[in-house]
Amino acid sequence: MKLVLIVFNFIYDDSVRAIIERLKIPGFTEVPRVFGTGESGKRFGTHAFPGHDTMLFTILPEEMVGPLVDRIAEFKAGLTDRARRHGGIKAFVLPVERMI
Repeated sequence: MKLVLIVFNFIYDDSVRAIIERLKIPGFTEVPRVFGTGESGKRFGTHAFPGHDTMLFTILPEEMVGPLVDRIAEFKAGLTDRARRHGGIKAFVLPVERMI
C-alpha cells in the first residue's frame, strides 16, 4: 500500500477531484485551506500573502498509484508557465508500513 499526498492550488479543486473520480479512487481525505511557503511563495490567506492550497491524500494498492501519478503529471504539464509560478500541483508517494 502507498499513500499518495497531493498538494495543489485551490483553483484546481474541481480538476483534481475529476481525476480522482475518473480513476475510481476508492476513497480520499481532503484538507482545504492549507497554508505554507514553497516554490510559488508564501500562501497564508492574508492580504500580504494571499491564496491557499488544498491537500488531498489517499491510500492505494501499488497498482493504482501509477495511473494516479501519471494523470497528475499530465495535468501539471498542461498548466501554463504563469499558472505554475502562482501555485501548481505536487504529488508525493509514501510507503504505508501499517494501517489499522
